[in-house]
Amino acid sequence: MKNGRQRFQTRQHMMSSDYEIYHYFDRGMTSIHLHHHDFFEVYFLIEGRVTSQIEGRNYDLKPGDIVLMNTSELHQTIIHDLDKPYERIVLWLNRNFLKELSTEQSDLALCFEGPQHRNVIRTDVDQQQHFRGLLNKLLNLKSYTGFGQDLYPRTYLLEILLFLNEEITLVKQRPKIEVRKDRLIDAVIEHIGEHIEEEIKIDNLTEVFFLSKFHLCREFKNQTGTTLHRYIIQKKLIRAKELILKNIPITEVYQKAGFGDYSNFFRAFRNEYNMTPRQYYDYVAHGVVEEV
Repeated sequence: MKNGRQRFQTRQHMMSSDYEIYHYFDRGMTSIHLHHHDFFEVYFLIEGRVTSQIEGRNYDLKPGDIVLMNTSELHQTIIHDLDKPYERIVLWLNRNFLKELSTEQSDLALCFEGPQHRNVIRTDVDQQQHFRGLLNKLLNLKSYTGFGQDLYPRTYLLEILLFLNEEITLVKQRPKIEVRKDRLIDAVIEHIGEHIEEEIKIDNLTEVFFLSKFHLCREFKNQTGTTLHRYIIQKKLIRAKELILKNIPITEVYQKAGFGDYSNFFRAFRNEYNMTPRQYYDYVAHGVVEEV
């Protein structure tokens, strides 16, 4: 498309070992299913009326908003007006690549997973234009073959990440962003996170929160856009991947991730990621997935 814009592609894994950036322009999209990434994501809304759902919290975004997602946050986007353009820039960043760019004094990943991490940054018009300009510089490198083509990406990415980390420290001084969330569901999500290495049953949750199973499941689906059962499984699988990357034997991972038995873990992992736990480890370690 003109101006380097493109239609949304459903791939949710990186092909590069450092970063990927996309300028999307769509009409008629309704939502993007609940998912997470093994990398950090920066999302910049240019046009559209959308709600970003992140871990049970709902943010009604405005053009110019910046959304930051880390590797453990389940999220999805809901598009409200299908007749209007939905335009955004999405930047994916490999965690190890950020480590390479960082120094002992300046950890560039803090804006994604540090104590001041916020999902949505809302700045003034000047800062929005400045940030979009930085993203456009990176986008323009896709067709650049001149001198410094190997250096410019790191230069622009450093500018982007420095900007984001500076803005995180100024969030309290920026316009307040309304977050729609339910106290009960927030507490349920917190409880799941605290007990993710245990076997979590919905019946047990109903006892903890003194609710009927029907009411709890209905309210959870209304607030998060997914079922309680699927949310628990997805969070356990995220934990399992973290353990795999720490070289924990796969025969132990299912226990530490709170799965009842290995067969359930294996089946859930393959259904969610279209690869086995062993294939996932090989893919991350070597970038290759062998057919089974």
